[in-house]
Amino acid sequence: MMQWLELQIVVPSESHEAVAEICRQAGAQGVRLEEDRVITSLPVTERLEKRRQFLRAQLSRLSEWGLPPVQRIEEGVRDESEWAQAWKQFFHVLRVGERVVIKPSWEEYTAQQGDVVVELDPGMAFGTGQHETTQLCIDFLQKIIQDGMTVLDVGTGSGILAITAAKLGAGAVWAGDNDPVAVLTAQRNVARNGVEQVVSVHLAEGCEGAPECDLLVSNITAQAIEALLPDFTRRVRRGGWLIVSGIVQERCGRIRAILSQPPWQNMQYRQRGEWCAFAAQRG
Repeated sequence: MMQWLELQIVVPSESHEAVAEICRQAGAQGVRLEEDRVITSLPVTERLEKRRQFLRAQLSRLSEWGLPPVQRIEEGVRDESEWAQAWKQFFHVLRVGERVVIKPSWEEYTAQQGDVVVELDPGMAFGTGQHETTQLCIDFLQKIIQDGMTVLDVGTGSGILAITAAKLGAGAVWAGDNDPVAVLTAQRNVARNGVEQVVSVHLAEGCEGAPECDLLVSNITAQAIEALLPDFTRRVRRGGWLIVSGIVQERCGRIRAILSQPPWQNMQYRQRGEWCAFAAQRG
């Protein structure tokens, strides 16, 4: 059975976005953001020590970037079954907005009239609905999605936003991630929710290979979003919508400035805790 080195990186929330991106660059499989820490894991292979060295070297640079430094790093080895059990300690049924209910696969829930129930087993991938950035995206999806829309979910993780889009009425959803573990997890969750005819999951960098769409949602990091915005603009049809999140409050100014200019219009902004999200329509 595969083993994983779990790292709990204790760091103020202002640094969460940067730390999450460093973890992904180091080859981490899944990133979980909690109030005072970032939790991730590295596969125990012959490359583990190089990955750890890269991770620690990059984390030591947070102060150079004007961000609060890491307070400490806690490490422990888990196998896959232990990691799966760890999720169950904090992942419970959650209502997001008026209609969407996120339900762990191991918990029971009786749907109420009008509920849109998304059943998830996140495995090693990011995306349980518990984090503010995911909730912000789901809030926007509930307001914007119309029946039959073509939707892109860039950086799909567990597939939570792609599945939500399908259950809210999207006609076709292209979900992409550059992490093979996330792709496998998303495919399983798509099947678990019975939306295989609507959602296709792809191993891809950014929106490489994605079609034009009526709505593009991406919950990643401010740095990655800014780098991908030219591609996002090309993918979103005129009149279509862009939803982006994963942005800490201190770094939202640049994204706001870009989405306040043509071809974007009707920009909307929402915030939960230290995190913010934007929606904008392509003119």
